[in-house]
Amino acid sequence: MKDNLLKNFLKFSYGSWIGMIIGLVTTMVITRLLTPESFGKFSMYELFVQMSMVFAIFGSDQAFIRFFYEEEKEKRTDLLYNSMKIPILTTIIILIGTFLFYKPITSFVFGEANISYVWYLNIGIITQLIFRYAQLVVRMQQKGNIYSVLQMLQRAFDFVLILSFFYLIGDNFQTLVSARIVTILLLIIVAIYSTKDFWFYQSETTKQVRHTKMSIFKYGSPFVFTVFISLLFQSFDKIALRQWSDFDELGIYSAAMKLVALVMILRTTFSNFWTPVAFEKYENEPENRKFFRLINSLVAYIMLLVGIISIAFREVIAMLLGEQFQEAAIIVPFLIFMPVFFTISETTVMGINFVKKTYWHILISTLACGSNITLNWLLVPEYGAIGAAIATAISIIIFFSLRTFISYYYYRVPYTAGRMYFMIGLLFVYSSLAVIGISFWENIFLGIAMGIVLTLVYQKEIKYIISNKQVLMNS
Repeated sequence: MKDNLLKNFLKFSYGSWIGMIIGLVTTMVITRLLTPESFGKFSMYELFVQMSMVFAIFGSDQAFIRFFYEEEKEKRTDLLYNSMKIPILTTIIILIGTFLFYKPITSFVFGEANISYVWYLNIGIITQLIFRYAQLVVRMQQKGNIYSVLQMLQRAFDFVLILSFFYLIGDNFQTLVSARIVTILLLIIVAIYSTKDFWFYQSETTKQVRHTKMSIFKYGSPFVFTVFISLLFQSFDKIALRQWSDFDELGIYSAAMKLVALVMILRTTFSNFWTPVAFEKYENEPENRKFFRLINSLVAYIMLLVGIISIAFREVIAMLLGEQFQEAAIIVPFLIFMPVFFTISETTVMGINFVKKTYWHILISTLACGSNITLNWLLVPEYGAIGAAIATAISIIIFFSLRTFISYYYYRVPYTAGRMYFMIGLLFVYSSLAVIGISFWENIFLGIAMGIVLTLVYQKEIKYIISNKQVLMNS
């Protein structure tokens, strides 16, 4: 790799951090302009588009990622176009289906059967599909600066467009939906223009591409069920609140997700950076397991520390929201589990992907999703948003555990699992105390104590990384 890991990560991350600041300002403004009900309906719109994307893209994006470095450089554009052919067909089928069944779909998503709302859904699916591939081209070429610019522009466009549509439409979910669609359209233009040499380069014939449409289909198709189950696992809390509660409760829950936006951004940024780096490292040095262990320890320490800080200062962060959303602070402690342990699992799951045993993702996601559905069914009717957050926290721990142990079976990286589960137990107790109701200063004191314990638990790895940081970053 031409750049060391630190520089490469910073290229991918600075846009997310700046975008986070813009996003916080946006949240402060829109939670004072829009009601929880509007937030709730918008969250259901996002969920429907994401669910539809799973079937539209049909795992071909995962095949593009996996085969990118195996393909000759001059043939990678052809690999992209081969990867996009299946999604074109599946998207057409989905778009037709939304029109045919618009009444139950729009009733569930928006609380009102209206065929005009289908246009929001279908345009959202099309734009997200194109943007997915536009981002992948940037990621796989490891163009960190372009990726960061896209992150900043996304937040900036969202902010300006939400204010503009609020002036035109008012307090309505359509304000948020319209702003999101136009934002993605603008980002598509920027992303494709920035990588136009890749998009518009064509080799003499696609027949010479190493990975054909059939190989793309075979590798990617198992991901359809896997990704759908994974998304259902990560999103069933919202479905449960929609089913057993109301849009107001769902809106407050969605606002709480905004409070953990810092960790969500870190999770997404790391995942986008780590995937191509890990595959390239494995291709070049498959026996270098120490590298993967140290990355896991570093990420675990950072993410757990970020989670502790988020819980300790949840009330301060909640002050950023409008008065109608203050209840969101209560459920932050357990919501933080999702981005924290999902990010850590990204460093432990790679063994499954390295050996191309992708069918394991189906079992992992199914078991985690089943636990999430069961827990939401038990907890949400009685405890509402807090119940959904607890269900999500327990389920993500199950998800992390399955990913780690199955991956270890195929690629034996000596992870520090014992210490990890010790910290999971402490974090769960800390979150429970925060939800039950302790004072602000008690919460801060416990957070400091947790941070000290965490540092002591990982002190050996921290000392080694600090002492050998130059060697590791250039490895």
